[in-house]
Amino acid sequence: MNYNADKPIETKEQDLLGRASFSNQLGKAIYDYSGKDGLVIGLYGRWGTGKTSVINIAVNEINRLAENDENKPLIIRFAPWNYSDRNNLISLFFQGLKNKINILDNEEQKKKIGKALNDYSGAFDALSLVPIVGSGIAAVLKTIAQVQGASLMQDVDLDKTKAILEDALVEANKKIVIVIDDIDRLSNSQIRDVFQLVKQVADFPNVIYLLAMDREVVRGALSEVHNIDGNEYLEKIIQIPFEIPELRKSKLNSILFSKLDQILKNLPKEVTWSQDYWNRVFQCCVEPFINTIRDVNRVINTFQFRYGMVYEETSFEDMIGITTLEVLEPQLYKWICNNKDAVCGGFMHALVSTGRNKPDYRKLYHDEFEGLGIDPDKAIRCISTLFPVFAKNVQENQYGYQRTTDIKKKMRIADEGRFDIYFMFDLDDVKVPRSIIKACVHDLDRDLLIQVIKEVNDQGNIIYFIDEMRSFIEEIPYNRLSLIASVMLGLQDEFQGETSKLMFTLSSSDSAEYLATDIIKRLETEEEKNEIIRCVVERANRNSLGAAARLISRLETAYGRTEGSSEDKDEQFISVEHLEELEQIYVSKIREISATETLLDMGEFKYIFYLWKRLDKDGVDSYIKELFKNEINKLRFLCAVAGRWNGTNGSGWSFYSKDYEEYVSSEEAYSLIQGFDKNKLEEFTKIEQIKLASFALNINKREYEMVNEQSAEKLLHEWEDEKAKS
Repeated sequence: MNYNADKPIETKEQDLLGRASFSNQLGKAIYDYSGKDGLVIGLYGRWGTGKTSVINIAVNEINRLAENDENKPLIIRFAPWNYSDRNNLISLFFQGLKNKINILDNEEQKKKIGKALNDYSGAFDALSLVPIVGSGIAAVLKTIAQVQGASLMQDVDLDKTKAILEDALVEANKKIVIVIDDIDRLSNSQIRDVFQLVKQVADFPNVIYLLAMDREVVRGALSEVHNIDGNEYLEKIIQIPFEIPELRKSKLNSILFSKLDQILKNLPKEVTWSQDYWNRVFQCCVEPFINTIRDVNRVINTFQFRYGMVYEETSFEDMIGITTLEVLEPQLYKWICNNKDAVCGGFMHALVSTGRNKPDYRKLYHDEFEGLGIDPDKAIRCISTLFPVFAKNVQENQYGYQRTTDIKKKMRIADEGRFDIYFMFDLDDVKVPRSIIKACVHDLDRDLLIQVIKEVNDQGNIIYFIDEMRSFIEEIPYNRLSLIASVMLGLQDEFQGETSKLMFTLSSSDSAEYLATDIIKRLETEEEKNEIIRCVVERANRNSLGAAARLISRLETAYGRTEGSSEDKDEQFISVEHLEELEQIYVSKIREISATETLLDMGEFKYIFYLWKRLDKDGVDSYIKELFKNEINKLRFLCAVAGRWNGTNGSGWSFYSKDYEEYVSSEEAYSLIQGFDKNKLEEFTKIEQIKLASFALNINKREYEMVNEQSAEKLLHEWEDEKAKS
């Protein structure tokens, strides 16, 4: 196993976070600085945002630029750890500076600066400085001065020795870069001491300080120990602040997916998963808790160890979900572990759930999580994703009913019998300029907005665009909410997923729907929300009918109108009366389109068809009867309802009898495939041919034993050979 060391990177080649460009520019700016006065640079960033890595790359850049420079900058990494008092901190600082001066090649400079440093630091052996912000420097006798008498104090001239040292540094014209990292990991009093050192003691010419810290931690510490505004104190010390932003979620997700991909590829046996279920687990149980690269590494290390032992007996999706909680939300992990009956629905829990005095589980768990210091909404959403019984009890919509047999077959954590097994600044990758994003948010009219989004999609950058737009949801002007949401929904079915070698990717269509939904939630009136959705349905054509079907299906589920679903008032964007109007519009629209278009050619056929079937069974039956007059359409229908799966042994197509057997039986479909004239294969698209071969290979297997696409292609080659011989 290869575990991910939680340590900063040393070179730009190791950069996974896209910090290299910023770091190189920081190093170049420090190297090119020509001022003679001292300079203090602040590098701000939360824990885990890569401050030390930025420093390492910046230092490497300074060294690279100075490779042929006879007067190379001196770089000192000062680590203010384990000092006894402020005086000892000053002594440690000067000792580090003297040690670095001693490696100078210029003997004259070394001697002159060295002596000045010795004299200046020696003065501190006689004086103890107690700097106070807003006042001068108060000097008091140290023990040595008390022993040797007052005559020593008469020989000590701190200002004179400092002036001599400053003159020596100016004459040497030697840039000294002092790096102090991890300031936020010091105690409050130590943080105060370090800043007093920089402010009062170490203000020398040709010296540049690079201070790395978490702004909020340091601000709080300075506020507490000085009883002043910590931000104001920082502004007096830091002359040039740089803020390292938190990584975009898409970058963290990409790194996580890549590491998961490698783990699964290294397992000795095949692992398969449901893409739809993985998307839900990732969105509710993984992504909300991962905020830094350290989070990614910690989760990956733990997952790699645990899953490697039990992957043959557990669900991949559930194991990565529960591992994320174990590492990043341990309180919630422990709660789940200790409440098996509540989440899996044991016998005693079932008795309580069906009684007359059935408790309000949502309120009950909400209050319990709140009391434990856990975000209750996030917790309920997460647990509901993994445990259907819990989801039902708290009335959390989780994409319909999940059969107990499916849960057991897929080795899910929600299976009571398996539950216990589960308990052991990116500057280099800007695909769409921020100016374009802001123009879409604030300025572009409908036509221009559509044009820009289409161009972004054609360039293969729609996933990046959607991710950026989601970060601006709260900044979208109210009068543009409807415009942006309706455009995204109208174009949703045209969006192409990003090109990736990874097995874990989120559909661009799904991402667009989540974006539009989040925007719609900001609207204040039901009429406004209904107007957006109504426009999408009324304007639907062959390219956008799928988006309309998905929206209506989502609303029906929110009202508990689909099989196995319960009401979810948070998702009821419009009234049930308006929903029924939309259903009528949809039926009219699909009848109109189906009269001139072949629905089987539409990418979202399953959403389109099954919604039509629920709303207009007679219309569907009539359509199918006419469609099936050509038996080839029976096979094309079978292809249209196939589902995609991914696994470590490749990917392929799955067929569930409940999706097609009302119209064509498995036996009839298999017979049609076997008896089909292979000389007419070109009547099917290439992907349809692969689907048909997959069906033929899967027919005698159990539903969860699915052949991969490579096996289907092999059979397809046999059919082509048969065609060539005939």
